[in-house]
Amino acid sequence: MSLVNYSVQAVICATVLLIFCVRRKSLDLYILGVTCVWLIAVIAIYARFGTDQINLYSNDQAAHLSLINDYISVRGISLKFDEIVNWRYIIVLPAYFSSKIGFDPVLILKFSQLVYLVLIYKLGVRFIARNHIQVRVWHTALFCGPILIFMSTLALRDLAIGFFSTVFLLEKNRVGRMIALLITLLLRPHLAVALLFGWIVSLIIKRYSRHLFIPIISIFTIVSYVLGSYSYYIGQSIRTSAPLTGAKEVFNQSKFTRLGANFLGLQFLTLGEDVVSASYSTLFLSRIIFFDTFTTPLLFIVLLFVFSANWTQMRTTVFYSFLFFYGLISQTDWNSSRQNIPFFVAMGLLAVVGIETRRQAKTAGIVS
Repeated sequence: MSLVNYSVQAVICATVLLIFCVRRKSLDLYILGVTCVWLIAVIAIYARFGTDQINLYSNDQAAHLSLINDYISVRGISLKFDEIVNWRYIIVLPAYFSSKIGFDPVLILKFSQLVYLVLIYKLGVRFIARNHIQVRVWHTALFCGPILIFMSTLALRDLAIGFFSTVFLLEKNRVGRMIALLITLLLRPHLAVALLFGWIVSLIIKRYSRHLFIPIISIFTIVSYVLGSYSYYIGQSIRTSAPLTGAKEVFNQSKFTRLGANFLGLQFLTLGEDVVSASYSTLFLSRIIFFDTFTTPLLFIVLLFVFSANWTQMRTTVFYSFLFFYGLISQTDWNSSRQNIPFFVAMGLLAVVGIETRRQAKTAGIVS
């Protein structure tokens, strides 16, 4: 496809999104801004890389295109559970059907991620407003910041996962939450298990009084990580019907260093060169742009231990889900910031509410 045709299709996608986002003849400046950035970025990427853009950043983009061209187009749409999960129907099918009317499938995959970014933003704004807080620019930087905007320019699935997992974590409607968890299961099964685990643990912790909060937090921190580590092999055994084996190197310095690096957005320092292709200097410099990869989890951790009866359950759900999820991925060689995006969104929103609630309390003279 020529650059002109690709650009025209990108403009059509962006225009359609903006039309749907217009409310009462006005348009949210954040949505307008990220849509313009997305439009310029996807055109620039195609101009620079052409069809090789599917190999930019992650080969998962190439895998998605292969699913469209080599699997669904040839074998049809299967309703078997394995195919529904492995072929990622939720994000791949819209691109597949759009390609039938002439749209570039990779572009539609990218557009779907932009749509999920906007949905995450709207969900976050609604959550913040529900807590009587007016959204500010720095708020959006924590839960819809640079890393999410960058991901919207790639033909991946991370923002879709981020949206549905955030719905499960933040929404009050039980039916909606269960549907969101089911969709998360179809997109990233082990994340869905981690979310469910964190939710169950948070219900247990909710029963304990304030003076037991710190010791209970500490105990379940270890339990969550260990269970997550062993759950990786349980899942592998179920999926492949292989004999069940035990977790490897659960309690050693490298695993705990890697956990700490996850909260600093520096997990690439703990991985080998066969996993991380970019140089350390490049990755360090990228953290200047993607500052939310370390500011968001750090703020969340600080606020986690500031006791508040209103936020304990939600914060602990996110925290223990993250620890369980880390236990799973600690048994693999793959660990990148994009895997943590679902947690970045929830952590950012909880950090915003925690900071603003405490600031309002100080203003009112409730806390020192």
